[in-house]
Amino acid sequence: MINFGDKIELKDFNDLEPGELTVLKKMIGNHANQFHDFEKLTLHLKGVHQKEKSSKFQVNGMLVKKNKQYNSEVTNFNLFFAINDVLDNLKKECGEA
Repeated sequence: MINFGDKIELKDFNDLEPGELTVLKKMIGNHANQFHDFEKLTLHLKGVHQKEKSSKFQVNGMLVKKNKQYNSEVTNFNLFFAINDVLDNLKKECGEA
């Protein structure tokens, strides 16, 4: 598990390249700044589904804000799009979008 700050956790992202992880941290940090007064944000890379020459990434997101839990799950061929979609969905669910 990768923690940055005391509010954001990334689970099962350890196998990514350092450059990918740097970009993801910046993306996630920018989105997290738009969640006002959140208690915890967890993103879980739930495994990569291999199919011939392409991979699908399944990302689960959980946001805890004002003692309410919001969840989102996205599967996409592009990890960055999957992360972005999960965070956008969480913003919509908690009323930040």
